[in-house]
Amino acid sequence: MPTGSLDRWPDDYERGRPGWPPGAVELVRLPASATVLEVGAGTGKLTRLLIPRFDRVLAVEPAEEMRRLLLANCPETEVVVGSAEQIALADACVDAVFAAEAFHKFDDAHALAEFARVLRRRGTLVLMWNVPAGPTKPSIAAAEEFLSARGPARGEVGYDPLDLCSTRFESGEWRRAFAESPFEELREARVLHTQTVGREGLVAFFASMGWIGDLPDAERLPLLDEVRSLVDADEYLRPWETRVYWTWLV
Repeated sequence: MPTGSLDRWPDDYERGRPGWPPGAVELVRLPASATVLEVGAGTGKLTRLLIPRFDRVLAVEPAEEMRRLLLANCPETEVVVGSAEQIALADACVDAVFAAEAFHKFDDAHALAEFARVLRRRGTLVLMWNVPAGPTKPSIAAAEEFLSARGPARGEVGYDPLDLCSTRFESGEWRRAFAESPFEELREARVLHTQTVGREGLVAFFASMGWIGDLPDAERLPLLDEVRSLVDADEYLRPWETRVYWTWLV
């Protein structure tokens, strides 16, 4: 968890981050009777799409502060103790594993080995990322220019300081572990969607960036007040493209 905002960070994450389009889940044709596991479930943004589609949904989220919102948002979910690299489930007990905006943070080889362990024969692995698909309307250029001048360089933090695109994802480095894994070749699709967010939601999105979340209150709160002064519309439309990758256990 970020060292500055601590347990307040999940609320910014929930309020500001985009969700996932239903089409991203529908791409992978799993039966409704499937038991699915989401790893790195966060506050339940993807979980909310999985619950009405599948008979049983399990979720792993290692951060206690995130689990608080996950359970509040998705009380039907069975929360499993552990992390991507160590899941407290029996062998061959789930039909699919999902990870949304998370796989680039895992220890790839160990995570893939653990996914293979808990998946049933020919089980499905689905990975998703949201990346910007165009400018926000109305424009938020003034706020972005302000934060660009104040924030770290991309190379310092490993992601674009103004959006969700991690360097590790964008470079394709995350794919390397699949070459030595028991999974088939990855398939890929892209789904466009638009996030509608209010002024405070937009400020929360920026607050959910790790480098801002790490700042102490004395620095973070005035920074966010300045961002707030630069965005004055009641509603913003933010276009995103969900990159979906899926494969099957050999």
